[in-house]
Amino acid sequence: MAVRHQGYETPTRGDSLAEQVYRQLSNALLSGAFAPRERINIRRLAEEIGVSVTPVRESVLRLIADGVLQTNEKNAIFVPELAEAEIQEIFAIRRFLEGDLAEAAARHLTAEDTEFLATTQNEFLAAMAQEDYREVLRCNSLFHFRIYERADLPVHLRIVESLWLRIGPTLHHMYPILQRDRTGHQSHENIIDQVRKRDPQALRAAIVTDLDFSEGALRQYLEQVVQQPRRRPVSKVR
Repeated sequence: MAVRHQGYETPTRGDSLAEQVYRQLSNALLSGAFAPRERINIRRLAEEIGVSVTPVRESVLRLIADGVLQTNEKNAIFVPELAEAEIQEIFAIRRFLEGDLAEAAARHLTAEDTEFLATTQNEFLAAMAQEDYREVLRCNSLFHFRIYERADLPVHLRIVESLWLRIGPTLHHMYPILQRDRTGHQSHENIIDQVRKRDPQALRAAIVTDLDFSEGALRQYLEQVVQQPRRRPVSKVR
């Protein structure tokens, strides 16, 4: 059994150590554990995960190569803050690719998948009610990728995963707006309905509608940021 340490799980036998650490850092980014502009400290991460520096460095370099993390002129590693144009481009690509994945997955989804989606949606709503947005992000990614993994389109899936990693930290700002406006919650319910019907085109449309809600909330967040004084960069170091 994996041992939890500072929110991470100590890697166990199985996949390579670097691969396990990469997955854990990816999940942390997806769940909003790192904020935009937050600095990444490799040694601190190694201590938190309970491994040596080497696999953490390998994983971080991989995330930098994927454009998920960046470095500055002083070689400090940080989570990038996405501009509005980047967010628009990411969502445009996501609509196309995630629509394809949903359409391809529709006829392969089972009653067990439907039950998983319903359970995850309940957890998602409970986390929203508690304003636990890190848990909300975790449930949201579990919900979507349960569908996408059934599509048997591995290249699509890898690209979508990289896009989610790029936008994950920014998505943390979306959910307070959705909670305030009480919008977007129904889009998951619609997705579940279309999964039950096994209708490829309808499921594609439901996924795209969900993405539309998400992008709309992020646009509202960006408008708020423009109207507020620029905050100092995050000083928290991991």
